[in-house]
Amino acid sequence: MITFTSVSKTYSDGTEALKSLNFHVKEGEFFVLIGPSGCGKTTTMKLINRLIEPTQGEIYFKGQEIHTYPIHELRWNIGYVLQRIALFPHMTVAENIAVVPEMRRWEKARIREQVDRLLERVGMDPVTYRHRKPAELSGGQQQRVGVARALAGDPDLILMDEPFSALDPISRERLQLDIQNLQREIRKTVVFVTHDMDEAMALGDRVCLMRKGRIIQLDTPQRLIQHPEDDFVRTFIGDRKMPWQTAIDVMVDANSPWIVMEGERKETDGPLFVRGERGEFLGCLENGILKKEVPVLPNHSPLHEALQIFRENGVERMPVVREDKLVGVLSYRSIVDYLERVERQKGMTR
Repeated sequence: MITFTSVSKTYSDGTEALKSLNFHVKEGEFFVLIGPSGCGKTTTMKLINRLIEPTQGEIYFKGQEIHTYPIHELRWNIGYVLQRIALFPHMTVAENIAVVPEMRRWEKARIREQVDRLLERVGMDPVTYRHRKPAELSGGQQQRVGVARALAGDPDLILMDEPFSALDPISRERLQLDIQNLQREIRKTVVFVTHDMDEAMALGDRVCLMRKGRIIQLDTPQRLIQHPEDDFVRTFIGDRKMPWQTAIDVMVDANSPWIVMEGERKETDGPLFVRGERGEFLGCLENGILKKEVPVLPNHSPLHEALQIFRENGVERMPVVREDKLVGVLSYRSIVDYLERVERQKGMTR
């Protein structure tokens, strides 16, 4: 979706903001830029929609160098959510969301339908909020409208520049979860800037940790925690290993004896999880009956969340699913054994 090739940025006062960046953001990925103040993360984001221009290097969007796009066409295909929401105060919620569709000359019926759909997606009842002004909304509600506005023109890419940093902790946590769920539903590519490591780890498919205009490590949250490349990464991340270990780190792999292919039968003491020809999860086979509506663990579930899901459902083991694919099995006992082992190791190193 986005490719940076040897991109550098030097400002007129001689400040080197970026030094030969090379990275690729995959389509449908939630990609997080993080690092200390002045590391270049916001500069990197602003280069993508040409709010600023690179000094050197090339940036590609959907396989095409960004300077070959007409600027309005490029920006119509990129939604933008800022820390300061910047809603138009004299416009209603619906009018704010409709700005880009109107610029693109959509039909009124289509615009109204899109506005209502997006309000519902961000958890706001259209009948209640469509005609309100920004001043009548809380900070969290305004930010939700900002997200809806960024999605209104159906862009392929969403840029989010510290969008939750001005919110109270409860609103921030709720919006983080909502954005995570929304992104999985609509599968837009998101580039997200934050200075909060917990936020980066919670949201990112991959996290790009920057320092002094360079990429220090670009990896999944789990690999950043388990395999930091140097002391800077280790210090910046801090001691997050326990809460961020995930289901996929501890599960039994895809060859688990508790997994069968569709149509296969096994003699086991307990339920079996059925996988289709494409690897898709089909359900739970118990006493010869296939149950399709069963609890599953998303592969990214932190262990503390996985434990809670086990307790709520009262089961011994659960399927681990990535999107719709069955990737393994996790048992309650294996989580407990793992946590006990970690605690013993911690005690030995004290």
